[in-house]
Amino acid sequence: MGRWGYKILADALLVIHLIWIVILLGGTFYIFFNRGYVKYHIIIVSGTLLFNLFLGGCPLTWWEERARKIWDPRTYYHPNSFAVTYVHRLFGHDITPQQVNWALIGIKVFSYTSSVLLLTKIM
Repeated sequence: MGRWGYKILADALLVIHLIWIVILLGGTFYIFFNRGYVKYHIIIVSGTLLFNLFLGGCPLTWWEERARKIWDPRTYYHPNSFAVTYVHRLFGHDITPQQVNWALIGIKVFSYTSSVLLLTKIM
């Protein structure tokens, strides 16, 4: 794969990552309107939690970072932090990985707990 192939791969991974985030965040609210989606959402959230727990992060972040650095070695990508990198790139605001981690923990716990509570009411 040529250098530009890695740029295309990195951009595709970015899009997939954003879609996954929308599914996670949007699904957290969607479960309150469509109780049938709860089963699917809990699988998605559980998978994400397991990736973070056992791998220490998201593989999509690692793959995108690797592809971007092959395409352009000068590319700055905060190590293992998709959110820190893109908050800085998009808004020019620096946040710490700890701030991101606490926010993500809160979102994931809320999402998972809501899903479990709704799932137990359905069955």
